[in-house]
Amino acid sequence: MKRLISTLLLLTGFTVLVSAQSTFSVSATEVWEIAPHNNPDVEGHFTITNTTNAPQTIRWTRTVVNITSGCETQICDINLCYLPIVSTRTFILDPNSTGNIIMHFLNYDTIMGAAGVIRLKMTNENVPADSVTVTHLFTSPLSSTDNPLPKADVKVFPNPTADYFLLENAEAVHRIRLFSLDSREVARFTATPGERYSVAEQPAGAYIMVLEDQQGRVFQAVELVKR
Repeated sequence: MKRLISTLLLLTGFTVLVSAQSTFSVSATEVWEIAPHNNPDVEGHFTITNTTNAPQTIRWTRTVVNITSGCETQICDINLCYLPIVSTRTFILDPNSTGNIIMHFLNYDTIMGAAGVIRLKMTNENVPADSVTVTHLFTSPLSSTDNPLPKADVKVFPNPTADYFLLENAEAVHRIRLFSLDSREVARFTATPGERYSVAEQPAGAYIMVLEDQQGRVFQAVELVKR
């Protein structure tokens, strides 16, 4: 009897382990592209891979966190390119296959300093808990004589956090803007070396932190999770 119980427990544990494994993977969770104002269509790419031996139905859902007025985005999944007004669709990802996902940043009015922060959530319709979000950042110079943008290597910790966060490698950061996933700016901070930035009053959930330099140029976007 003990041996039978042990075997059942082992099989149960194995089942849980299998169900917890991801059915797909993406090549990046952050995509950053420079978008010169004289290029009306800049592309951000990542790949998605089916890690199983069965076809999977993947839904993508686009959320525009922040974008310069007059600009818009457009998604091309592995099957079709959709009009900018389309924010969610599904496609079939064949077994053990890899496909390319493209987000277009459209700046047809050639606006100087145009920028956008957009999230693209990929979800397996067959396993709804299996999802991943890719954050896209598009930035462009404010003028033709702009200095290069700072490196996007700022680290945020602790993340997840319950009360506050700090920044590392943040010498170029002048302003920190925190957005909810429904595109509301919920907090703004002026960067100070060694400062602890409080998020204690924010509800639990995921946020997008946008970092700007002294000239107001967006050069990095990071997801912050509040517990």
